[in-house]
Amino acid sequence: MSPQSQRPIRRIGKHIPRPVKNVLRPVARTFGLAAPPKPKPVEPTPVVSEPDPRSLDEIGTDTGTDKSSKTHGYLPIYDDVFKELRTHEFEMVEIGVHKGASTYMWEKYFHRAHITGIDRSAACRLLATDRIDIVIADQTDEPKLRDIAQRIRPLIVIDDGSHIWSHQILAFQIFFPMIREGGYFVVEDVHTSFGERYAQTYGEPDTETAYDYVARIVRGVVAGELAEASHDPFVAYCRQWIETALFLRHAIIVKKRKNPVSHLYTPISVAEVANNVTSRDMGRSYDRLEAQIVGASEEIAEAFALLTAETPVDVPIAHSGEVTDIVVQGSGLALTADGRVLDETLNCARNVVRSSRLYRPFQPGGWVNESSTDAVRSAVPFPGKRHVLMKQTWDSNYGHWLIDCFPKLSLLGDFDDFGNCIFVTNEQTAPEMRQVVVDSFALVGVSPDQILFMDGDATYFKNLTVLGSLSDHPFKKAPGAISYLHEIGNRTATPGGPERIYLSRERSTRRRITNERAVTELLERHGFTTVYCEELTLQQQISVFHGATHVVGNMGAAMSNLVFSPPGVGVLALATPQMEHDFFYDIVCIKGGRYRGLQGSALDPEPTLASDFSVDVDALEESMAWLMRA
Repeated sequence: MSPQSQRPIRRIGKHIPRPVKNVLRPVARTFGLAAPPKPKPVEPTPVVSEPDPRSLDEIGTDTGTDKSSKTHGYLPIYDDVFKELRTHEFEMVEIGVHKGASTYMWEKYFHRAHITGIDRSAACRLLATDRIDIVIADQTDEPKLRDIAQRIRPLIVIDDGSHIWSHQILAFQIFFPMIREGGYFVVEDVHTSFGERYAQTYGEPDTETAYDYVARIVRGVVAGELAEASHDPFVAYCRQWIETALFLRHAIIVKKRKNPVSHLYTPISVAEVANNVTSRDMGRSYDRLEAQIVGASEEIAEAFALLTAETPVDVPIAHSGEVTDIVVQGSGLALTADGRVLDETLNCARNVVRSSRLYRPFQPGGWVNESSTDAVRSAVPFPGKRHVLMKQTWDSNYGHWLIDCFPKLSLLGDFDDFGNCIFVTNEQTAPEMRQVVVDSFALVGVSPDQILFMDGDATYFKNLTVLGSLSDHPFKKAPGAISYLHEIGNRTATPGGPERIYLSRERSTRRRITNERAVTELLERHGFTTVYCEELTLQQQISVFHGATHVVGNMGAAMSNLVFSPPGVGVLALATPQMEHDFFYDIVCIKGGRYRGLQGSALDPEPTLASDFSVDVDALEESMAWLMRA
């Protein structure tokens, strides 16, 4: 690799919080919001010297590339599209080098660009120059393509590789999120998506062509708010970031929007960037329990076997600290001014590829923004108080709030008294969940006026306390966090609750048991009391579980209350065919209890986690015999 290729890539458009736009300034003044200063935009600097004066088509004809007007005829159109970049310094990638005709053309045309050529032929190494690097890789080598995409973040990518549909789609998925704002992805020879002859060479049976794939995405861009919702995270990202798509003979040019500025956020621990860092051991290991899942599919059984094989479970040290000049957006991701995202705010977000207006193209890897991450406001100041971040992805779910988020308060004593804090919390759209948040804070003496419910708009904090991670959803939980909740239950529960309880979801809207009556009749014969947790306050749920030594439950968030149950609690979890056993099983492991799962049968031909299901009564009777043996 040449020295040129090893030089650091200039960061363009680094994140610095900007002020509220002119139209929002009156609103900002009304609420006393002071926005940080707006940076001057950074643009590539043109040079005085002139590049090759010939047109791109003339240069390409001279080097002998088939992109010229003598064959495909791309170059006159490319010239119109790329001419403003001729004097700029940037990174470019060309997939498919062959004999170097087009790569040398780009070197002459973009006389300040650095070009990375990718080809599977080792002979292409001979084509390297001071401004051309050659990487030997097959177009299916995802790790290598991802490394190139993340490392250099090109402005232009030309895919002239294998022309195989799946390869063209993969290259687009890998490189487009990493292309810098205002950049281009060009897929060439896309005419291979048409005709039986090409299909036999470049396609696979019953697969989408590269043309149809790009056209489908562009259709959603054109439709805008009228487009059907897409569950594909990459498609959703493209709808936010594609500015134009130019369909020409044999090729497609996709342009990325210039605004908002594109950033790549890479994870970093608060321990590396914060002031006054504290590190707490919250119980560094625990053992997995032996358990059985009855009626499970091969996939569910295999996943559970892998989980139980991980024993003992190592729990990392929890790092907390005070950070400065931080932006919090969406459901609680904390972004630094130099393009990092605090790892302690990523817990549940790691389970998805889209969260808080950020998109993660590959796992593991950094996050790119789907919309602006510039702060639209500054946090309202509370003189003499500290802001403490409690926002977290999915904390609108009772279980995630109770297990993943609320126990972080056990780390706050290293910094301040609760009375000196303002707790930054996600706005809860459901009134019931908002009340749960208020009631849980009340358990530790925090008043409602200390809770700052905030929406997902990017908000700038001059100073913010970020508490450490106490779980890695859904597989790990710090024993100290579970103990913290158990102690709260011991202190606040009303004694006298039932020892045997059944958690029903009959009054819910999804994942109900279709033969619920048969289930409850059987359980009542064993002395179980049916409980509808969605109708109980937090305090009532704590009291119900506090004395429960045996719990049967239709698996759902209410089973998180197992943290309040006595040590050694016995649990029988009833689940849909698709439901894995991890989150609640993990709680039972820490409490030294007993666990069995019973998988049901869904009525839907294509069941999901939310599908209603039935329970085999004979299997339930046998499982009850197991549960009551202790």
